Amino acid sequence: MTATKILMLGWEFPPNSIGGLGTHTYELTKALANLGVSIKLVLPLKEHAYINGVEFELVPMDRVGGVYSIRSAEDLFGTNPYGNLFEEINKYVYNTTRITSGAKFDIIQANDWLTARAGLELKKLTGKPLIVTMHSTEYDRTAGNPWNFIVEEEKKAVHGADVVVTVSRRLKDQLVGLYGVSSEKIHVIHNAIDRTRFNHKGHANKPRIVLYTGRLSVQKGIDHLIRAFRIVADSDNDALLYIVGDGPEMKNLIELSIDLNLQDRVHFFGRVSDDEIEYLYSIADVYVMPSVSEPFGITALEAMASRTPTIISAQSGVSEVIKNTLKVDFWDSQQMADMILGILRYPAIDRTLSDEAYGELSYITWEESARKFIKLYRELLKN
Repeated sequence: MTATKILMLGWEFPPNSIGGLGTHTYELTKALANLGVSIKLVLPLKEHAYINGVEFELVPMDRVGGVYSIRSAEDLFGTNPYGNLFEEINKYVYNTTRITSGAKFDIIQANDWLTARAGLELKKLTGKPLIVTMHSTEYDRTAGNPWNFIVEEEKKAVHGADVVVTVSRRLKDQLVGLYGVSSEKIHVIHNAIDRTRFNHKGHANKPRIVLYTGRLSVQKGIDHLIRAFRIVADSDNDALLYIVGDGPEMKNLIELSIDLNLQDRVHFFGRVSDDEIEYLYSIADVYVMPSVSEPFGITALEAMASRTPTIISAQSGVSEVIKNTLKVDFWDSQQMADMILGILRYPAIDRTLSDEAYGELSYITWEESARKFIKLYRELLKN
């Protein structure tokens, strides 16, 4: 396998990331390199990135980090403080094709529509096969109100690729149903976790902490969590809700907390460092991922790796790989509240969920995901 060379196209990379895309790129690339795959990783970064065994190309861009946390029409054109996303993608295509013109590689691997356009251009220029890994769709990110331009970009990506990988069966079914992609063309390779990264110092007795981490968007269903927490707060005077992350729904969520008279019980942290997130996982009493539509949901695995009892939306891809967690329909705030209170009140539920979920994670590793990609590389080159 050492003779196979992969040109990996990434958009986000820790610490310049806002979601699972950056974590996936870092962890998968590291695991592939450890298994002997030769990788050139192209990133829209000005600062040097490093993984042992990986060659980096840093594409010159206007920003430090390929990160956009705002997706509304108004923000993408003219008023977005991050600049114009579509212009940045065009620059990424131009610069990527320029700096890789003399590179030797066997397969191009792009991540999401953000880098797929560059992947398609490189496929046309070199004749090399293209894998596109889809981490979500525009229908997911907008809770069913997609931008047609981005939908068309995603269609071009999945139809133009030789092979499509999705991070869940749920997302595969979406691509088949919404974009008309052949089921045989799509391979499911779930995300994973490096559980050694996370500590589990034990949870504080008071205040009892309910935690959410991630992007603050309509897709994530945080308003349903806040409504559930209103019920929790009526029964538990010590419970607090910590919301970590930023995004376009921040203002609306703060206003909702005030409307529900929770301004002293719900704390918004904004974006924090990886170290701070790991600390918050370790002191939380329960983690909730209430997504309306979640292609996977790496944060749930991170919470479990911290031995924090976890409640996840039944509408999430991560539910396909984990059994020892509580699952709830995102819209059912009463049931969500009952589950939160059950964990807060009964230590036996806490211990059982956290211990058994932690044990499951020993099988959900990035090395295992990397081995599935390696098998896919071999099949693609053989054919």
